[in-house]
Amino acid sequence: MSDGRLGIGFVGSGFNARFHMQAFTTVRDADVRGVWSPNAKNAASAAALARTLDVGPAKAYGSIAAMVEDPAIHALWLCGPNHARIENVEEIVDTIERGRGTLVGLACEKPLARNVAEAKRVCALVDRVGLQTGYLENQVFAPQVEHGRELLWKRGASLTGR
Repeated sequence: MSDGRLGIGFVGSGFNARFHMQAFTTVRDADVRGVWSPNAKNAASAAALARTLDVGPAKAYGSIAAMVEDPAIHALWLCGPNHARIENVEEIVDTIERGRGTLVGLACEKPLARNVAEAKRVCALVDRVGLQTGYLENQVFAPQVEHGRELLWKRGASLTGR
């Protein structure tokens, strides 16, 4: 961060990524600098949106690894589809372990994973490389969510492997 600004890259280019990009209009000292999507056209479109919103000089990347390798990218916002979560995190971690990236953080859009086993895998992977992490969940303390959590822990936690 030689310029004192946090460079953000987005994994995913759909609704969630675009929603977060719009939120960056109110964030200081951070720039959206990259977008990767398995669909290059969608990545280019999302990068163009970031530039239009004036939240950073975003460009589309051909792979997650290429974005991780870019020294202008310091943290990733993981907004891709749930079924690709493990694969995406593995590519991030593999790139860092090969000494090809200098990421300091990873923020994961909800849900963290599709099940407890995948959530544990995501956590183990990021712990392996010492990434700072954040979980992008906006309703953790909503009354209905807290009530649902109580019910789940009371009745179903034993079925989840916990």
